[in-house]
Amino acid sequence: MRVGSLCTGIAGLEHGLRLAGVHVDPVFVSDIDPGSCHWLEANMPDTPNLGDFTELDELPEVDIITAGFPCQPVSTAGLRQGINDDRWLFDDICRLTSRMGTRPILFLENVPGLLTANDGHAMARVVHSLAAIGYHITYGTLPAAAVGAPHRRLRWWGLAYPADAASAERGGPQQQHLPSPTRSAAESGERPSSLADRFGPYAPAIDRWEHILGRPAPDPTDNGRLNPPFVEWMMGYPEGWVTDTLTNRRHSLHALGNAVVPQCAAAAWSQLINREPMA
Repeated sequence: MRVGSLCTGIAGLEHGLRLAGVHVDPVFVSDIDPGSCHWLEANMPDTPNLGDFTELDELPEVDIITAGFPCQPVSTAGLRQGINDDRWLFDDICRLTSRMGTRPILFLENVPGLLTANDGHAMARVVHSLAAIGYHITYGTLPAAAVGAPHRRLRWWGLAYPADAASAERGGPQQQHLPSPTRSAAESGERPSSLADRFGPYAPAIDRWEHILGRPAPDPTDNGRLNPPFVEWMMGYPEGWVTDTLTNRRHSLHALGNAVVPQCAAAAWSQLINREPMA
């Protein structure tokens, strides 16, 4: 699948697609954050970075567009200006999609505050903007804990697709209810004493994620400060995915803080694309 990425960051959505079994052929990325641009140049040197896509008139043809568009306008941690915020970029995503010769699938991610910002008008803007260019959307929320991560990180996920005869049977916008976390075999077993010493009551959750990722948890702190390799592990990325490139502590934590949990992206994609029950 030819994949183009907007607001790419550290390519977590693309990694999630691969985990979901999609063969990803990257065609372009787009980011203006200095840390993200450095990461992309180092790790995806053959994929052009289109920069600020709001200044573009068209995009290269692809089968899938991924976009974890900025959450600051709708996040409960901010002013929540939503559609009135200069960082509201969804209109440009729709503008560029409408000019494409092919009809790509849009795989979208944001924070759950999108549902309530502007008294619901932000989410309505998403649905109406997509409808205006001939797209339906299915969406829902899914926490990272649902795929075994030792933290909640609830996120909104959306899959938008052309409203042709095949997809119209879905009946327009649908909100899905995704699953709650389940106890794993590792979690239900006896707590390893070494993990209990390091993580106390959080040891079962740490143990569960270690089994899922297939590697042990790094030390959570380094000289009394949050350790970036531990955050990288918590977020489900392979060892060194970020920290080998962004060696500055602040830059790596910033990149990881803006990223998705790729295992969560994989689960959201699989359930939305297959129209599986999510409750």
